[in-house]
Amino acid sequence: MKVKVDQDLCIACGICEGDLPEVFHIGDSGFAEVIMCPVEADFHDMLQQVAEACPTAAIQIKEAKCSEQKAETPKGACRGADASKPIEDVSTNTNPERNVNMKIKVVEDLCIGCGICEGIAPEVFSLETEPYAVVLLEAIPEELQADVREAADACPEAAIEIEE
Repeated sequence: MKVKVDQDLCIACGICEGDLPEVFHIGDSGFAEVIMCPVEADFHDMLQQVAEACPTAAIQIKEAKCSEQKAETPKGACRGADASKPIEDVSTNTNPERNVNMKIKVVEDLCIGCGICEGIAPEVFSLETEPYAVVLLEAIPEELQADVREAADACPEAAIEIEE
């Protein structure tokens, strides 16, 4: 299945990445990017739901052969699910001087519920029960701290506060 994000319509709200991080990532371009080509059959139903949930109808789905999709996919956008993590995040998780007592909170009055944080760190943030992000863990394990920092940096409203 072929999926494309119209970057003229995308507002980088992060809903697609939050709901289907196996297929979408908010990239360095500031827009949603497709990171799974072709989209595996296991994700077709959810892909349809995500496309319908897109507030600007920026996600377009078409049936296509794999070779057609790869020819039309922008360079760098079809990299596989693991490519959403920057390379430098791998090494930072093993630094013995890192603070293992990181705590975070989401300022409810600032959070707009875009889902970017959940897309980056779904083990830590959730929008399932509230219209704003909630923190799922009281203390952040060392292996998730880089993702939490990335989510805080990516938050368009600076609603994530980190306490170390």
